[in-house]
Amino acid sequence: MVNKIATLDSELEFSLVDSDRNSESNKEKLFKKETIKILTQNTMLIPFDFVAPAFDQRTNCITDLILKDYGIVCMQEVYNGSSQDRIISAWHNMVSRDAENGNLNNWQSEYFNNWCNSLPRKEKDLWHSLDEAQSVAVLAENKNFWGVKVIDGRVNNLEAELIGSPYYIMGPDRGHLNIRQDSGLIILSKYPIIECSAMTYSSSSGSDRLANKGVVYARIQISSSEGDYIHVFNTHIQAHDYSETRLAQISELIDFISEIIKSDKDYIRPILIVGDFNVAAEKPDNWIELADISPPETEYPISAEHLDNALIEYKEFIKILNGFSYEQLNITDTWLEINPGDPGFTWIGKDWITGSKNPYGEIGNQIATGNGGPQRIDYIFYFIGADSLYLEPISISLVPEKPDLLYCLDKNPEDTTNRSQNGCWEISLEDDCSHKSYTVSDHLGLELSFEVGKDN
Repeated sequence: MVNKIATLDSELEFSLVDSDRNSESNKEKLFKKETIKILTQNTMLIPFDFVAPAFDQRTNCITDLILKDYGIVCMQEVYNGSSQDRIISAWHNMVSRDAENGNLNNWQSEYFNNWCNSLPRKEKDLWHSLDEAQSVAVLAENKNFWGVKVIDGRVNNLEAELIGSPYYIMGPDRGHLNIRQDSGLIILSKYPIIECSAMTYSSSSGSDRLANKGVVYARIQISSSEGDYIHVFNTHIQAHDYSETRLAQISELIDFISEIIKSDKDYIRPILIVGDFNVAAEKPDNWIELADISPPETEYPISAEHLDNALIEYKEFIKILNGFSYEQLNITDTWLEINPGDPGFTWIGKDWITGSKNPYGEIGNQIATGNGGPQRIDYIFYFIGADSLYLEPISISLVPEKPDLLYCLDKNPEDTTNRSQNGCWEISLEDDCSHKSYTVSDHLGLELSFEVGKDN
């Protein structure tokens, strides 16, 4: 079945977009704007409990989270194959129900139905697991029955395999014979993905060599016109004390983005760049009070040299992000623009003390396996767009923003009355549970609400 993906003659021969244009011609003329929510979440779904506590149980809670009201979801560290399959299956089922029940725009429902009807094996081909992934280079030169054009935007010669549909893209992988873990990157979308790509970074260091660090890309159509789309890039950058490798990967990311957007024929469309960059942003004044946290009693003072190096890396990071050859392309840190002065920490070590106003609650980070101070290392960057189609951020927040839902991550909780449809147990602090957490991962997520519109 794998070899058929790139060579099957029954590729979508009809034009999904043309069908939408005919039926939605009046609505297309009236298209002004759409409000969309995007979530980026490092999931820490690594298939070893000693590395990623309760990864199987947390998959259920993460599935609950992404099925709320997001139009686009970008995930990192979905390394567990079972977790990948469960998440993608749940997302596809949701899109299918929404199309059937009229919860999508008319053109979105028509797009989904046309795509489903075109599949050579309708009952089986709504989604595929990563073991069916194929080379970006091969897919870019051949037909596929996903209904998604694959473009080869790689700026290196490393293998990059992906798999997807108009509603998810997963990759890059290095193939079955490579001993490395895959990238753990997934993009999910309720809006049709019309083009996609992926790239593996040239270099990795330390334990990250065991993973296939890279970037996955989706061109997402947001109206009945195929010319109304946004670029979405999801990445996971080198971790730990390897600044040189990290910055090299970020430079390669910018080169990849530059290569992808060359296909924007008339003007550069809006861009979202999201993920775990592992570069700590500058901390504002009074960040301890603002974040409602306290260092552990055993915390060793951080040297001035370490602080200087972190600041130098962050400034170099921002410089690289704005190193595009296109003069009008300015990348903006959405959190810094909307919430200046808010530390927005997305990770904190298990040894730090958190208060009742902190998203981790008074119980601290119960998923983290390591110690360390708070950091804002997950980002959503954006480019507004160079002409009529624009992207304007409305609000951005941490997920969760405050300690609200409390999860029981025991394998077999005694009380099953609060079990969700996807198998996640929501409890109170008083309930009998040995592993409680206010968060679904060691990282907090980032939720951006944005408007994408068109100036006619």
